[in-house]
Amino acid sequence: MGSDGSLSTFFPAKILLFGEYTVINGGVALAIPFDHFQGSWHLSQAPRYDWNPLLRFLQAHPELAIDAARLERDLAGGAGYVSTIPQGKGLGSSGALVASIFDYYSLQKDLSLLEVKHKLSQMEGFYHGQSSGVDPLVSWLKKPLLLDAQFNPQVAELPVERWRELERWFLFDSEVSRHSAPLIAAFKQKMQDESFKITMGHLNLVIDEAIDAYQEINEAVMGQVMLDLSRLQFECLQEMIPQAMKQLWLEGLDSRQFALKLCGAGGGGYFIGYRLKNAPTKTLKF
Repeated sequence: MGSDGSLSTFFPAKILLFGEYTVINGGVALAIPFDHFQGSWHLSQAPRYDWNPLLRFLQAHPELAIDAARLERDLAGGAGYVSTIPQGKGLGSSGALVASIFDYYSLQKDLSLLEVKHKLSQMEGFYHGQSSGVDPLVSWLKKPLLLDAQFNPQVAELPVERWRELERWFLFDSEVSRHSAPLIAAFKQKMQDESFKITMGHLNLVIDEAIDAYQEINEAVMGQVMLDLSRLQFECLQEMIPQAMKQLWLEGLDSRQFALKLCGAGGGGYFIGYRLKNAPTKTLKF
């Protein structure tokens, strides 16, 4: 434990590189930890926050096996959560928080990866209404995670550091606030349309190609796949792209200098970019 009361475990932000929205419908996904931002649980000197709603939720769901009594005592003694992960940016701020509480207060230690994911999804559902469990699981594991079409998580050895050295990937801050719950609800409504379902099927195939190219460190294929993915998202997920971002989005497509895509639910916050030749200014590499 640090002198400031922090525990030794830190939980990184996450980047859902591929699979936003398609993962809700059983598609494959790839998420990676992002250590540039992280959070940790502190047993003292933590910022004050109203934890009562979360405590009531945990007390009402004993099947989650979280030691709510100990959590309540610790909070009364000054415990809390400290984080550098920006909220509402699509980087898993609530996921890292949930991971930290689960890690320190879970009463069950011998769980399978799928069981952990299920519990984390229920806990994060308190904040978003529904959660795949991907964000908190990546944060808790601190490792890249692949999800197959049956939603089974698999820890993956991926060339994250090699891609970082190539400086192809970046985050672009739209500087627009976002809330994921209404965006997910809008997506579910769109899924009632048969033509939209067909388009999402095409998107699934492109994501499969993108994950293969990522694993193989195939820059040429990744560039074309990202352009395809960017165009498809622009055409079928307009509600998830802020108006102020659309000109830049099309600029990347038309010039083939870079490609933008959603980062999580979209709607605001950060967006993911892939540099083919040049990237826009004010970007954060990862």
